[in-house]
Amino acid sequence: MKKVIKSIIFLLILCIFFYNIINIFWLEKNSISYFYEEPKNSLDIAYIGSSTVFCHFNSVLAYDLYGFTTGILASPAQPFILTKYVMDECEKYQKPKLYIIDIYQLASELNKYYEEVNLRDVTDAMKFSRNRTNAIKAFLEPLDLGENNPNYKSGDNYINYEFSFLLYHNMWKHLSNKNFVGSLDLYKGFLCSEETVQINPQKEYYWKEDLVKLPNVVEFPKENKEFLDDLLNYIHEKNLNVLFVVPPRLYSEGRNITLNQAIKIIKENGFEVINFNTLEDFDVDYSKELFNGSHLNVYGATKYTLYLSKYLKEHYDLPNHKGDEAYASWENEYVRFKNDFKVLTKKDFNKVLNKYSN
Repeated sequence: MKKVIKSIIFLLILCIFFYNIINIFWLEKNSISYFYEEPKNSLDIAYIGSSTVFCHFNSVLAYDLYGFTTGILASPAQPFILTKYVMDECEKYQKPKLYIIDIYQLASELNKYYEEVNLRDVTDAMKFSRNRTNAIKAFLEPLDLGENNPNYKSGDNYINYEFSFLLYHNMWKHLSNKNFVGSLDLYKGFLCSEETVQINPQKEYYWKEDLVKLPNVVEFPKENKEFLDDLLNYIHEKNLNVLFVVPPRLYSEGRNITLNQAIKIIKENGFEVINFNTLEDFDVDYSKELFNGSHLNVYGATKYTLYLSKYLKEHYDLPNHKGDEAYASWENEYVRFKNDFKVLTKKDFNKVLNKYSN
């Protein structure tokens, strides 16, 4: 019996070893990967959500302005059902004074819009743990993975998600510098884009609350309401401090109606929601502050970060770590960001900052 137990323990250790080797050498680092590199209990805020988080909030700029640290735990089209598990993972390593949750993905139906990569961007970056296993199961169980589902892929199964090296073991041929040093385009999780596109502004009537009374409106997807209710119960149970945000971007009429319903539920549960699409003192210049219809470029992100970081400083008890040697990496990353900005745009970021600050 002892030999059997020892064999099982050995196999488990071997699996964990291979999992960590895969993470180090095969998987490109993302914002969630960088979270683990921060010293324990060094993050004041954890900002969770989809790509509108890491494209919109410049965490190193917020640090330079007010001295608080923000961990970006975001990934492209991050399924909202995973939010609770991302928070649980954060709680194991950090004790942030505030969580910020981007609720855009509440308007995305699980079966229609989520694909394998959306799960893997989160769970492949997470450390091997029971919480990671629970996150994978929570994502897969509601999905109809039958052949009639447009996202169905032959061979989809739980084991491939749990032990990702079964999928990636042949990827040694595709190694790049990003597998070893991570993405140099990320600055403490913030992704900077200097590109600009001109887009027609969002129609003002899209966010009127009485739209929910119109016939044939898009109903709040049943499973998403369940995910939100479960998350709110989790937050109450853990007594966590949470701010919800609706990011500035273009929305279809159906999605904004769904989000209006989500906002109502969140507020009824006693939480604050900032909808950046309806603020009187914040607006996006759709002619030069986006790099596509969904994401702000570095100029729009500067405007967004100035507004949100000031709000956070005024409404929450956040420390100022500037000048503390333990947080030197944040100062260094801000310097690297400004230097890279100058190389990319031939502009001085301080002048851009002054323009948006006035």
